[in-house]
Amino acid sequence: MKIQDKYLVPPYKIQIGKDKLDRQFYTTEVVFDTSKYFSLTNTIEKQILNDKGFLDLEVVDLRFLLKNLQGSIEEKLETYFLDNSKLFIFIRDWMSYKIIGLERLMPLLIDDRVQEIYLDKPNTPLYLDHQDFGRCITNIILSEEELNQFKTRLCLEKDVVLNILNPSLKVELKTNSFHIRAAIDIPPLASDGMSMNIRKLRNKIWTLPELIQKNMLSIEAAAYLLFILKRRYNITIIGEPGSGKTTLANAIDLLTPSEWRKITVEDVIESIEQTCFKKFQTRYSVSPFETKMSKNSKSQEIIKLLHRSPDWVFLGEIQTAEHSKALFEALSAGLVGIQTCHGRSVEMMILRWINQHEIPLSSILTLDILIEINCFFEDWRIKRNVFRIVEISKEPLFSKQIISSLSDIDLFETFRFDLKSNSLTKNHDLFETPTLNMIRQKEKISRAKFESEIDIIMKKLKSLLTNQVFDPINVMNYLLYDQSKLLSKKEKISNKSFT
Repeated sequence: MKIQDKYLVPPYKIQIGKDKLDRQFYTTEVVFDTSKYFSLTNTIEKQILNDKGFLDLEVVDLRFLLKNLQGSIEEKLETYFLDNSKLFIFIRDWMSYKIIGLERLMPLLIDDRVQEIYLDKPNTPLYLDHQDFGRCITNIILSEEELNQFKTRLCLEKDVVLNILNPSLKVELKTNSFHIRAAIDIPPLASDGMSMNIRKLRNKIWTLPELIQKNMLSIEAAAYLLFILKRRYNITIIGEPGSGKTTLANAIDLLTPSEWRKITVEDVIESIEQTCFKKFQTRYSVSPFETKMSKNSKSQEIIKLLHRSPDWVFLGEIQTAEHSKALFEALSAGLVGIQTCHGRSVEMMILRWINQHEIPLSSILTLDILIEINCFFEDWRIKRNVFRIVEISKEPLFSKQIISSLSDIDLFETFRFDLKSNSLTKNHDLFETPTLNMIRQKEKISRAKFESEIDIIMKKLKSLLTNQVFDPINVMNYLLYDQSKLLSKKEKISNKSFT
């Protein structure tokens, strides 16, 4: 086994290795000898149950449970430790994880480099997607008891029951240490036994300059998108599950002007909370599509947006036919914003809308910018990039042409990923794109003014990249508020820089 990396995720140590078949392995181990503390853990658990009783399963909030449990363990441990050393903190955290039955799953949940966790069926190793190393097999095979404990915890958080009639569950779980979206399926739906998919909702915010550095998109494409964004044209991001659609949507959404009234509608909240950045934002959490007879479905809330006067709407995933119909009704009524959709390409997404979701052909003209994301494996590593930026020509609207077939819809490919240069490259004169033609009808803008604005945005993005400045506050200050001073990542960041 060739060691790729080692790092600490207290109270665990993580090792990434690769075998002769190039398979990658993610192994975890507690940093201290746990066998010395099993008896002590059992004693402390009994004392806490006798003293407070808050470990009763009726306690549904895991964040509250962990916080109070760790506080109680600290009190008990002070009898055995003279000071709050690192070992003291490690033992406290490990004990709290062990008592609630998440001891072996927890390193994957709290490791910020882990992006997604998978279980195909019981008695098989968990595997995961790692930020730096891609797909990895773990050394963790959860017991039936551990799986049931985690399943019970999720059911308590959602206040639902998993059974034959309701074999699927999707739930968001947030603590001070991690934020996840978990999906669980049980028999008879999962024929081989319980299966599980855990998406890590990253605490750290990806900003546009950071995505440019990772070759997700080019500086010129990012500058063009920001120019379009400022004029409030709608953006649809299309890609496979796990391709980075929401990551890119959040990075773009973060750079909307602070005076806009923004509303998000999501089944699991993945948008960035932006009121702390002095922005106007209201977020709605709706029932996922698995929930039947819901009183607050996503499609219903999208329609309600027409009476909430948003300047910009973040819709998250558009999944079902009902979602799509509500989306196009909202777009036809003049709402603009950003949304993500599952699809392999722009063309396949349009076919799905028309054939499966029964969206009228003419409604496709309400779309402006479509971003197609590519996702693939290379030596077990996951590669993600914007493959195309496509625009919908509005010429049929101006010529009063009747849209009767797919051939009447003109897809204008503004940018495309070039395999030779390994970058997203421009295909056309940006001043002559369909969206720019729309802008030029509403705004007096010359070619010189357009090119000057694009150039200014590109220079700012290059400065952020050169100085390795990726934190949200500095990125927003520099790109949105014309701050003259660009802070390096070593300088202290202050919220007071907002004016």
